[in-house]
Amino acid sequence: MANFEGKRALAELYEVVLWVAILSVLYIISLNNYLLFKILVELFSVYVAYVIFLVVWKSRDCLENQYLLLLGIAYFFIGGLDLLYTLSYEGMGVFPEFNSNIHAQFWIVARYMESISFLLASLLLTDISMKFLIKSNIHTERARFAREIFLAYAGITLICLSSILVFRNFPVAYIESSGFTPFKTISEYIISLILFCSLIALYVNKDRFENNVFKLLAASIILTVLGELSLWASEGVSGFFNLIGHYFKVLSFYLIYKAIVETGFEDPFSLLFRELKHREEALRQETIFLKDDQGHLYRLLGLKENNFEIKSSVEEVPIDEIDYHSFVQNIEGLLVFRLNQSFEPILMDGSVEEITGYSKEDFLSRRVKWTEIILPEDLPLFFDNIKTAVSNPDLSREIEYRIRRKNGETKWIREILQKLPEHSGTAGQTQSLIRDITRRKTAEETLTKIQEARIKEIHHRIKNNLQVISSLLSLEAEKFSDERTLEAFRESQNRVVSMALIHEELYEGKGMDTIDFSVYLRKLILDLFSSYLVETESVNLNLDIEQVYLGMDTAVPLGIIVNELVSNSLKHAFPSGRKGEIRISLHPTEDYTPEPDSPGKGCSFQDGKDFHYILTVADDGIGFPEELDFRNPESLGLQLINILVEQIDGYVELKRDNGTEFTIWFNNPENK
Repeated sequence: MANFEGKRALAELYEVVLWVAILSVLYIISLNNYLLFKILVELFSVYVAYVIFLVVWKSRDCLENQYLLLLGIAYFFIGGLDLLYTLSYEGMGVFPEFNSNIHAQFWIVARYMESISFLLASLLLTDISMKFLIKSNIHTERARFAREIFLAYAGITLICLSSILVFRNFPVAYIESSGFTPFKTISEYIISLILFCSLIALYVNKDRFENNVFKLLAASIILTVLGELSLWASEGVSGFFNLIGHYFKVLSFYLIYKAIVETGFEDPFSLLFRELKHREEALRQETIFLKDDQGHLYRLLGLKENNFEIKSSVEEVPIDEIDYHSFVQNIEGLLVFRLNQSFEPILMDGSVEEITGYSKEDFLSRRVKWTEIILPEDLPLFFDNIKTAVSNPDLSREIEYRIRRKNGETKWIREILQKLPEHSGTAGQTQSLIRDITRRKTAEETLTKIQEARIKEIHHRIKNNLQVISSLLSLEAEKFSDERTLEAFRESQNRVVSMALIHEELYEGKGMDTIDFSVYLRKLILDLFSSYLVETESVNLNLDIEQVYLGMDTAVPLGIIVNELVSNSLKHAFPSGRKGEIRISLHPTEDYTPEPDSPGKGCSFQDGKDFHYILTVADDGIGFPEELDFRNPESLGLQLINILVEQIDGYVELKRDNGTEFTIWFNNPENK
């Protein structure tokens, strides 16, 4: 890098030396043949003007900066008028009816066209013009725009030349006996004023250009003004001011050449595609915002985000970027603040009025304070965010809150707040990026209502199904006269009723589609032990259950499985008061991929599938009969467990060493 910078500095030094030599040679020529000096200066200007036009015209289909496009086309006709001006010098013999008036008229027309072109090009950089041009962003539209500009300049040039050469009605600029007319003098003032206005307009819109291009364009305009005033101040066709005026013209055209041609060849991407680069960056940032919004909705729906990696906008937004405008203008619904040490806005850009209903001048002039439009109930959150940002300057803070627009409408916004890096000009300042997320919040509210309706339906279906099972068990119990069988049916009925009560309690306490399954499991198991207390006083209970939130479609089948396994252990694993222990554990686990031929495999699964949760129900009782397995039609309990595990797309293993152990691996697609 240092070697490259050294070569570049050396090249710039050579360039300066070359120009000193060129200007010196021109000065020597002016001492001996002033007409040749002026012809060489004008021909150089004509050459530069045509090169500028050729570069811009060849790039018209992809050139994003309309300022440079208009200026490049204009210089084709400016160069043509300067060529006519050069050919009209006394002694050239190109125009048989030569007189100094036509010579001065060519000059005035060329300078009017140059100054007005600079001003018109600056006007194309206004927000209204840019928004219109951005909508017409395809190649054909830009090519048509270039053709229309070319035809307009051709028409204006033809009218001016006809007025000078054919109709002879162009205002007189020079009279042989008395010199320049008041029209010529006033025109010099007007041309200088137009150039000065174009310089101000260029400065206002300097963010549309790379910094070096802006400086070259501004310097060119300044030199054009100085050249115009110097030539006007010269008393004749030669002299010091006339010489300086021509030098200024040479340098001004050269700077235009540097800005467009040389920069275009050396770094065409930054010049010709600068707006496209900013729009690409804006699109990338908007994609991040949209992905983040989509992530919120995905999490609300309980869906997985496998299609792309969600990346926080806090990490991606270039918060220390000085050049806001070209970035912000291309993102709809984005607002940028720069705040001083007192958290008062010193710079504002983006969709200010679209989001708030107020203009940015309202905020910058302090007529409206940002805190005044925040809903009162959200103000504590806002101030807490400010406080945290001050105490932790290295961290970005991101919050969502509501504001009230000028018309009374409420909008949701997401704000990213961060201290700017401690470099020159930004010490102690803070940047705030604000995004309108009202549409996302509206979608969330709609989805929440849909989810609540779905949850309510699931709840009622579970409750009704449990009631139906209880009723069927009651009817079946009446068919048995055997007291032991009847007692077993009643116990099953009690278990169903107990599960229904637990489900009802959990649903009422948490109106969502997920429940704290650890609470549900503890209630279910303790209720079972309470019911079998007489027979299980010698059986210990060992629970290792972590807090896990499960969707209802997963929680209910697992609850039935645990109910079946614990009930069987309490009834069959510990006969005649045999002492023992029942162990139940539930916790997230590392990704687990079962082997296809694992011993004791209970249900089918997709090879290579990972499971993230593990549930174990084990006892050290008399053990499970060897002749019973998951596919034995006589083992209705095992078949039920197998069906329920398949229903939740899980995997179950049965181990018979030193008692019985059921291990169930599963996922939770609705877990948020």
